[in-house]
Amino acid sequence: MCYTTRGIAMLKSLTTGDVARACQVSQATVLNWIRDRGLNAYMTPGGHFRIQAADLNSFAARYHMPVDWRAVGLAPDEVATP
Repeated sequence: MCYTTRGIAMLKSLTTGDVARACQVSQATVLNWIRDRGLNAYMTPGGHFRIQAADLNSFAARYHMPVDWRAVGLAPDEVATP
């Protein structure tokens, strides 16, 4: 199966720290979003949350929130708009 650059970017897993940096909020806020606001995340065997770039993109669009994708090493045009 072939993936475009955009497809690979959307599959990128982000840490809560990455999301916090990209959205200019604290990690505690990101954990609240996961727990209370429906930000999709999965838990690693070590107990850490990971968020797919596509899920953050959808969440940010739902709440009309800007995301600085460069803060997590992605170009804005690599991340598809929902």
